[in-house]
Amino acid sequence: MFHPKPVHLLAGCLLFSPLVHADTVWMKNGDRLSGTIRSLSNGKLVMETSYGGTVSLNWSAVSTLSSDKPIDVSTGNTTIKAQLEAADAGYIIVRRGDDEQRVRADKLEEFMKPKEQTDAIDWTGNVDAGISLKKASTRTQDYNLAYNNKINVGKWRNDFGGTYNREKEDDTMNTDNYSLRYALDYTFREQYFWQGRATYKRDWVEDISSQILIGTGPGYQFWDNELGSFSLALLGGAFGYRYSDGSSDNHAGASVRWDYQRNLRGKELALFTHGEVGHSLDDDAIFSMDAEVGLRYQLTSWSSLNITYGHNLISGTRDTLNERNFTTGLGVKW
Repeated sequence: MFHPKPVHLLAGCLLFSPLVHADTVWMKNGDRLSGTIRSLSNGKLVMETSYGGTVSLNWSAVSTLSSDKPIDVSTGNTTIKAQLEAADAGYIIVRRGDDEQRVRADKLEEFMKPKEQTDAIDWTGNVDAGISLKKASTRTQDYNLAYNNKINVGKWRNDFGGTYNREKEDDTMNTDNYSLRYALDYTFREQYFWQGRATYKRDWVEDISSQILIGTGPGYQFWDNELGSFSLALLGGAFGYRYSDGSSDNHAGASVRWDYQRNLRGKELALFTHGEVGHSLDDDAIFSMDAEVGLRYQLTSWSSLNITYGHNLISGTRDTLNERNFTTGLGVKW
């Protein structure tokens, strides 16, 4: 059995506290870390500690480890639930009931802590802000703000947020709008949910001065784990548009909504995209698309640098709207 040396530096404080009910990682340099193992992917082991927050470790520097609870371990095209136990240097025991295998650590490529559905409130969110001020032959002011919140309680998921964009060049206002959204999901079966969604947009520059989209329908959660999430929803509802002269029109329609996020390099990077594509169900053939794709780089456990590209398109109305936005800024998450 492998007997690691005492912890050095920050991890040394663990020698003065019990290691019961905690995952433990032994490094090749003799250090020992205790906390909660979150995931292994792309050569990065992510661990949550009480003394250093979330840390990312090079898997090649890990000697062995043990997990307090079963972990989802990927083996080729299948995933098994197994207990990981410490062995001698460079090996890990993978235990499933009475069956155990002694596996080389470098043969394990991906595993993660399973998400448990509880009645406790799980609240996550972020605020991203970008400001650009330029003074040359013209004076330009560009402001972008976006906030996102997700509150999960048991089978219920609440997703709400908003955006604000403003761009002014000298005395000319090129962009001035905001949006609000809210979605409520109920998981009625594993991976299947029913969604109700409402979106409101207000614009003081474009001919389409406001938009209201309301829809409800089934959805499917392809995955939701430590490495990311992906879901699709098919919604039926109505589109409403108001124009700058006060006129308006309404249409019944259907839309497809997607939400995708993938964590990379031990959660150091996150690739995300979300949006909605809709079409009216009448002869006017209204087509709408509101989508974003971006990359978020973690600066600290609570701050990030983000780059986002957004495209808002509406055709079939009396005036076509075709907006493209490229933003970069700093963010805060919780």
